[in-house]
Amino acid sequence: MNPFLNPVFAVKAIKEYVTGVNRAWKLKPEELKRYQDKALKKTLRYAYQVPLYRKKFKEAGLHPDDIHGMEDIHKIPLTTKEELIKGFPDEIIPPGYKKEKAFLVGTSGSSGQPVMMYKDMEYLTIEALGGVRQLKTYGMSWRKTKITNIGDFSVPKTSDEECLKKGLLKNLSTFFSLDNYQNLYTGEEAKKLLEEMEKFQPELLIGYTSVLMGISTLKRKGMGEKVRPKYIISSGEVLDDYSRQYIQDAFNARVFNLYATTEGGTIAFECLNGGFHINSDFVHVEILDDEGEEVEEGKFGNVVITRLYPGGTPIIRYTGLNDLASLKGEYCDCGMNTPLLKTLEGRKKDAIILPGGRIFPPATLPMPLAEVANKYNTRQIKRFQFVQRAIDDIEIRIEIDEEERGKKVSVEKLLEEIKKNYEKLAGEGVKIEVKEVEEVEKPSGYITPPLIISKMDKKAVEKALL
Repeated sequence: MNPFLNPVFAVKAIKEYVTGVNRAWKLKPEELKRYQDKALKKTLRYAYQVPLYRKKFKEAGLHPDDIHGMEDIHKIPLTTKEELIKGFPDEIIPPGYKKEKAFLVGTSGSSGQPVMMYKDMEYLTIEALGGVRQLKTYGMSWRKTKITNIGDFSVPKTSDEECLKKGLLKNLSTFFSLDNYQNLYTGEEAKKLLEEMEKFQPELLIGYTSVLMGISTLKRKGMGEKVRPKYIISSGEVLDDYSRQYIQDAFNARVFNLYATTEGGTIAFECLNGGFHINSDFVHVEILDDEGEEVEEGKFGNVVITRLYPGGTPIIRYTGLNDLASLKGEYCDCGMNTPLLKTLEGRKKDAIILPGGRIFPPATLPMPLAEVANKYNTRQIKRFQFVQRAIDDIEIRIEIDEEERGKKVSVEKLLEEIKKNYEKLAGEGVKIEVKEVEEVEKPSGYITPPLIISKMDKKAVEKALL
């Protein structure tokens, strides 16, 4: 049965839609914090029914009533990815939870064993509000704007994209025409994706950074003349400055960063003014060091999230995203009163680690390469990838766009300048090899080619960080 035909569910969903989307503008920062406090307490009461969290609370000598708001959140034990995996299926939901009415959703598993969790329709409805809020920020509508989403619709388990398509959108289609949505599979050839988009002519395009880069290459060659989105959203991968500019130049459209995960939903997004807004009424974000302590404002650390609405599998002080980011201690002038991320650096496991424990995360690593491209005003770099063969040995692979080859600067000079920049960054004693390749590598288990591949074993990484 369609849950929106249930009057109780429908009224609750409508109320949450009307109040939830606008909360970021309507409430002042101190009011949003009070809302967070109430939402946290409600979430913890639900989570205390879940065996995994009840056990963790009891071991810590805590009860949900001991947590009065966000000022007490540090008292709650951290939850690891391994704990969710080990607790699946019955330890991560309340006793008697109706699994058959929920969606079983899994992470990509590219970093190892995937996390499986349950999301029910109430959960999905609230989770979707973060995306609706983002559209409103751009002056767009989920019911009217033509949106192309290039997502992962092929995995054997249920993905978030499939949840959206087969769950929420399918049920809403009873009441609304949703012909304004086009869902494309990220594994299709870039040429095919562009052809399908040309038929649809989206106003908003959403996709992985690397997929958008591939499409942009074809767009720069004159293909997809009718594909003219007003805005483009990059999600699922690191959006570095070079890729952002490359995509923007190809489509003549602004590109915005979206931080969304299976476990946390739409965590943060960029507004038209460039502020990277955290949906703090839906998910609380902490930035902690390796010892679990808060880092200084502006310094990057590990992202830890707490989902602030009940239902399905609770996510409480979850460390399993393995992402690096930093907070910005000020508010945007766009009108939203939500806190800001300063940077989203990417997955910690994907960072380059140099002698002495220096860490260069994915978002900042391409900067020296971008400097060279900007110096010569060239866009012949089609794609790039960093391979760390050892703590002091890094290979940089460059794909060259054949139609741009040699324009403004020769490939040899370009690679030489890139090498010089990275030698300066890495310092003495680190071997840097820059070479042209036909295609960058896509290891097994990855949806798209990763920006960084580490060939170092775990012990070598741990030793470097000591």
